Amino acid sequence: MIKHLWQTHRIALMAFTFALCALGYFGFKTISSTIYWMDPAHQDQALADWMTPRYVGQSYKLPREIVLEALMMDPDAPPRRISIREIAQDNGVTMEDLQTRVRDAAVLWDTMQRPPRND
Repeated sequence: MIKHLWQTHRIALMAFTFALCALGYFGFKTISSTIYWMDPAHQDQALADWMTPRYVGQSYKLPREIVLEALMMDPDAPPRRISIREIAQDNGVTMEDLQTRVRDAAVLWDTMQRPPRND
């Protein structure tokens, strides 16, 4: 059957194989990311030197703009891979200061996302 398809519909078979590989790759990436971020050990983690702003945003469930503001980064600057340690050094602050700013931003974001109570 495959031999017949290869002889008669080579391009379609290659496209289907490519699509199947892409589906497997992106499906695996999606499932592994979901499992990783659902683990409570990866949520609201204390900042570490190696973390990137994107990782912090994922850990605290914060949008990019909020993370950049908390980390004192220019939102209009082109994206670049930078560590939290470099951000602290560039701004002359300690890791504890950044941790406080991120936690405060997370609390503020959480209160903004909660629907108002009608008592």
